[in-house]
Amino acid sequence: MPANRPAIPSELDRRVRVEASHRCAIPVCRVPVIEIAHIRPWAKVRRHEFENLIALCPTCHTLFDRGHIDRKAMLQYKANLSPFSPYALAAHPDHMDFLAAYQKFRVFIETWLTRALAFQAAKQRGSSSSELQRSFQTAGDAAMDASYAYLCFCAVSPVGVRELADQLVYATVRRTSKAMDMPVSNVIPEAEPVSDDLPTMWADLNHEIHEVVNKPGPKTFNVMPQRPIVLDEVVHQNR
Repeated sequence: MPANRPAIPSELDRRVRVEASHRCAIPVCRVPVIEIAHIRPWAKVRRHEFENLIALCPTCHTLFDRGHIDRKAMLQYKANLSPFSPYALAAHPDHMDFLAAYQKFRVFIETWLTRALAFQAAKQRGSSSSELQRSFQTAGDAAMDASYAYLCFCAVSPVGVRELADQLVYATVRRTSKAMDMPVSNVIPEAEPVSDDLPTMWADLNHEIHEVVNKPGPKTFNVMPQRPIVLDEVVHQNR
């Protein structure tokens, strides 16, 4: 390692190792002695980023550095580590419904925020009252979809995952309420710390998802029932 290159922060190092279950990320290898490699060379990027780091054993790291494994292949190995990749889903069939619930939760939460910000932008550019009404209704519909996805996800998630999902929803409520000039919902506990660092919060939740999926233990619950979920049942199960 070059003398002037800063060390990888310990928490980032840990996330990369957890992502690969503390083994080499190349499936045919999986040696438990690992190093952290930059997919795009440090000399070009000059920074440590999770998306550009991968866990490799010393042998595979050397093969990669010497060009025996190309960068395109390494990017695919990195993609395969995602808990939502076809490779990971095939490796963790007991968690498929849990991961599907998480994907739905993320999509609907982010859609809700996007539509609230779209309403704010329409208001700032002086849109007509009818356009504002349509935009407001669209954001409201997205909020309802996000609420349902949140309840379904929490109903099948371990405590640690639920707590992080709560934090994300609280932060999103604050952001959307501000964007739409509405009072913050009274569902947020008064003692809840104020934070709007959504990228970091999503990264923390992704990290927790990796730990749940890769940690030996009982499978997660099914989330896709054969009949519609009654809201009161979901709330009761989540208490």
